[in-house]
Parts: sequence; structure tokens; C-alpha cells
Amino acid sequence: MMAVRRRGGVRLIRRVLIPLAAGVSLLGLAGPAGASGSPSAAAATLANAVSVASGGTDACAVLSTGHVVCWGNGGYGELGDGTTTSSDVPVAALGITKAKTVTADDSGSFCALLTTGHVACWGYGYYGELGDGTTTNSDVPVAVKTIGTATAVTGGQYDFCAVLSTGHVDCWGNGSGGELGNGSAADALVPTPVSAISNATAVTGGPSDFCAVLSTGDVDCWGYGLDGELGDGSTTSSLVPVAVQTISNATAVTADVAEGAFCAVLSTGDVDCWGSNTSGELGNGTTTNSDVPVAVTGISTATALAGGFQGFCAVLSTGRMACWGANGHGQLGDGYNGDYSDVPRAVKNIKTATAVAVDGGPEGYGFCAVLSTGHVDCWGYGLDGELGDGTSSSSNVPVAVESIGQAAAVIGGYNGFCALLSTGHVDCWGYNGGGELGNGTTTSSDVPVAVLAVS
Repeated sequence: MMAVRRRGGVRLIRRVLIPLAAGVSLLGLAGPAGASGSPSAAAATLANAVSVASGGTDACAVLSTGHVVCWGNGGYGELGDGTTTSSDVPVAALGITKAKTVTADDSGSFCALLTTGHVACWGYGYYGELGDGTTTNSDVPVAVKTIGTATAVTGGQYDFCAVLSTGHVDCWGNGSGGELGNGSAADALVPTPVSAISNATAVTGGPSDFCAVLSTGDVDCWGYGLDGELGDGSTTSSLVPVAVQTISNATAVTADVAEGAFCAVLSTGDVDCWGSNTSGELGNGTTTNSDVPVAVTGISTATALAGGFQGFCAVLSTGRMACWGANGHGQLGDGYNGDYSDVPRAVKNIKTATAVAVDGGPEGYGFCAVLSTGHVDCWGYGLDGELGDGTSSSSNVPVAVESIGQAAAVIGGYNGFCALLSTGHVDCWGYNGGGELGNGTTTSSDVPVAVLAVS
């Protein structure tokens, strides 16, 4: 799993697995084997994938049929197929027939948002992140209790939050840093309401904190705040949401992958950031932390952001890109290797970007951009082949991913990426120690390989 900062440093946990019995039959989850949603019914190819999510060393795809298939590391039951066995080809997550989207936290859990507004989760459950009232891992999807009107689900480190159709937010799982926003530092085994939020439109999870964009354009954050990442003018953690100062027109918020910084895209195209600034990730020309938002220098036409390790990259309305922060592996894409840049640098040779994704490995040292042509360019760390250009070398300028020409989206995994193609196929490249490329091997690949059909 991805290693992320917490108050006690990096935490990697291995627990005894206690799988649950299959056969949940409610909320859009089908019955036992042989019913709709079992492997026999869901044995479709990935030619009809509509979305993909990565948990690091595993991935899941939602199919146009509403089924979910998963592949990669399965030691916690995170493939949802009734086993704790890893698989280098996709297997069906049992009983899911009405999935709309799927998302992961950083500990080995997946949750599917169903078209009914209910949520089902599977995998690692030690902190209650499956939301079913237990602290038990589950190798099959289980219904999250009390949620029936969810419109979006977001994963944190050992927790999830759901935005409800009412604008309220419910969270469950690990609460030790206040990341559940309910006034308590206790874990919650079932969803609990985030205090005082009733008009949320989106929620973003950081390493030990969450931020919500409100319908007013304001932003509220809660959880760990010692680096100023709550943006409220303090360096104090909070068990309940606090208002991020000076922001009233946010359209989206993004966190970096391992430190304590958030950035908001504003309706004007400007970007404001706050929190940790070790490597200039606030983009304001300093390396001083800020407990209130500061304007990123020179950015006025941003449409999208991705957060890496102590750094961010922005897609601009012109199709060009700019990145700032850490640059030890060339992840700024500007042709230089150096420690960092505390102001945005133009990414070389990209003129038609529509989206950007970050390598979801332990450090987040690489980025990939989807171009308007459907091609994908990547840059930064490449020693596991995650740049997809046929080499195992890093690059400080974008290189073309081989053979990709119909990309609709790119998703970052553990030192690798997957592209969802407009055809519904999925191609992946990079590290493959857990079978996360889904091509029937555990051999890493420096060029894209097709994710195989469910057998």
C-alpha cells in the first residue's frame, strides 16, 4: 500500500485476515455464487470499462453493466472475490451489479458508490473503514450502514467520506487525527455526520485530513493541522470543520500525496495553496509553511490540478501545464533536475493537455498528462517503467507513452499508471510486483499492456 505521512511518521500495517462469508443480498449487491453479479454473470471483458481506481498495488474497474472487476494485490480481500489471494488478471467483485464509481483509501480498501445512492466496501477493515459496524477485513463487498443518498465517495488513509444528496458529509474509519470531523478522535465503525456541513459539493482527502468544497465556493477542512493544512490561520488540528480563510470561489481542492499541503482551483483560474511548504509546494516563491491560503505565482488560467510528493502540476486553459515543488526526479517536466522550485515552471512541449494524474507510489515522483489527441505524455521518475516510453529511465521532460492514442483518463498506481481508453479498454504500465497491470504476469512493463478479460 502507499506509505503516507501521519503524526507518528509512516505507518505500514499488516493484520491477520478474517474473511467474511459471501452472499450479501441488499442495496444492489447480488446473492450467492450463481446469482447476477457472480463471476459467471460478470465474466465480461474490460472492453466496457467506464472508470478505474487504483489502491496502489491493486486496481478496480467499473463496467458499463454496473459490475466491478479488480486485479492485483488481494492479501486483505481487496479484490472482493471471496478470497485473500492476489490475481494478475481481473476477477469479479462478488455481488456488485449497480456500481457507478469505485474509489480506494490508502490502506487496502475499496468502496463502490451504487446507482441507488448506497455504498459497498471491501478489503482492509481494521479501523472500521468498511463502514459495516465491524473492525474485520472482508473479502467480499459489504453494505456501508445508514448511507442511501450518496453522490460521491472519497478515500483518505484509513477512512472514507461520502457526500450526500442533501449536501451533508458522512465519514467512517480512523478518527485518531480528527479526520472524521465529528468532534471525536475515536474511530467510527459506521458513518458519522461531519459537524456543521450541509452544502458540500465535493470532498478531498489528504494524509490525515479532509477538505470540503461548499456550494458557496467556500472550503472547510478538518483533521491534522500542525503544518497549517487546515488553512484557518492556526497550526492546530481540529476535530470539526474549520473555514479556510479568504477562499470564497473554489471549484476544486487537491492534496499532495505525502505531506500536508492543499491547493484550490478558483473560479477565476487562480490557484491558492496552504499548509506545508518544505519544497516550495505552495508555489508562492518561498519555502515557509502557511496556515492561510497564498496565491501561486503566475497561475491565472488553471482548470485542473494533481498533487505529487511535495509538489503540484496544473493544467491551464491553453492546454499548457505548469508544475512547482519538489524536483529530485525531474517531475516538474521543465528540462532540469534540481531539488525544487518554489514558483511554477512551464512543462516543456505540452500544448494540448486536458487532464493530469500523479504516480500513486510511496513518493509521487511522476506525472502523466492526457492530451486532446488521446495520447499520453509522462515525466519524472521512471525506473520501474512508469513513463511507458520503452525505457526504465527517469525523464525531466515529457515523453510519449507508447501505443496510446485513445486515452480518456489516466489513473496513477504504485509506481505505474493505467489509461482508460475511449473504447472501454484499459492499458497499464510500470511496476507489476502485485499483478496490478492485470495482464496475467507479475513482470513490470515499460510500455502499456492490455488488462485481460475476466476469465
